[in-house]
Amino acid sequence: MENKVYDIAIIGAGASGLMASCAAGEGKEKPRLLLLEGQKKAGRRLLATGNGRCNLSNRYAAPEKYHGDTEKIASLLERYSPKSVEGIFRKWGLLCREESEGRMYPYSLQASSVLSLLLGKAQENGASILCEKKVSSVTGQKGSFRIACDKESFEAKRIVFASGGLSYPSLGGNSSGWEILQFLGHSVTPAFPSLVQLLTEKKFVSSLKGARCRGRVTLYLDKEPTASSEGEIQFTDKGLSGICVFEISRIYGEYAQKGGRNAELSCDLMPAYSLKDISSYLRERVRSRYLPVEELLDGVLQYQVGRNLLRRTLPGKARVCGELRGEEIGAVAREIKDFRFPVIGSAGWETAQVTAGGVPLREINLQTMESRRCPGVYLAGELLNIDGDCGGYNLHWAWATGHLAGISAAADWRKDHGGI
Repeated sequence: MENKVYDIAIIGAGASGLMASCAAGEGKEKPRLLLLEGQKKAGRRLLATGNGRCNLSNRYAAPEKYHGDTEKIASLLERYSPKSVEGIFRKWGLLCREESEGRMYPYSLQASSVLSLLLGKAQENGASILCEKKVSSVTGQKGSFRIACDKESFEAKRIVFASGGLSYPSLGGNSSGWEILQFLGHSVTPAFPSLVQLLTEKKFVSSLKGARCRGRVTLYLDKEPTASSEGEIQFTDKGLSGICVFEISRIYGEYAQKGGRNAELSCDLMPAYSLKDISSYLRERVRSRYLPVEELLDGVLQYQVGRNLLRRTLPGKARVCGELRGEEIGAVAREIKDFRFPVIGSAGWETAQVTAGGVPLREINLQTMESRRCPGVYLAGELLNIDGDCGGYNLHWAWATGHLAGISAAADWRKDHGGI
């Protein structure tokens, strides 16, 4: 069967791939664009971001919000500032709104608005969008590439790889992009899940399932405090979740990948109060001598959390507060400030929001996103060894790298094509 020939093929119709297809078609002279997606529909994962609202960027996007090869990304993030990315979307017809902590969303607060806009723009650019096309191999041949998909193949002069990482395998996450890029000469920094729930022994959380409370979480590695974050802590039947846990999960993942096995989470359930303040409060509280001990913390902590903490600290038969000794009151106060859980792992790829690891940035020309190992190939998004904090930073990276890869591939094609 004769290959179908395109000027630019984009592998992956997620955020960075869709952005690349939109950017590549900007200008009077439009290349023949092919967008290949292995899933049944384009942008499935995009629809799930931000609980369906699509936290598409953050006003405070800067290198310190990212991890991996961060020493190389300052100029790229300066070029694609949050204001610049917002301007790109506005030019194409999508208005944004800013909410707490600099998080930017589509004005409609619907991820479907973003996907609809990108698909419409790509189609306006003449892109052929083909779903359920899983790329099995890419080989170079005299100024072009042959892309194999099962029994079908395509030819393209340039390729943008935007096939993502390992997170959310149910929505298409896999290692196929890295495997093909390794064949083309790239290396891959070992990957691990990031922005993910951390697991503990079931006995510690079985009675806490569904509970939520605000606090500060500190990650201890080898008994040393290593990272902390404040926000809503969510308890599940397997461990601890919530943005504050996600934000320190990367550090745990890196530690575990290197063989570390001594990790704990410490929850400060009243970070606005000192240990002395809490002890004073409790001493006042126990003056209600006939108050059941299990109700001691009902005025300050979420019901399940307070009861669980007291059972852990004051095991034994039911008592009233008048029976508590001074050292027991002190133990409860200390537990409120340091509610500990051993970490035995993470929830893994199925629920990880992002992949840490990937193709090192030293192998990419960050002025164009073109591969230094395989000219004519461009890389974008989660394939690269960059991952961001919670709050829109990862989608911002996808838009920035996808747009740059798209316009660079198109500019290179026009140069060969005799255009401007």
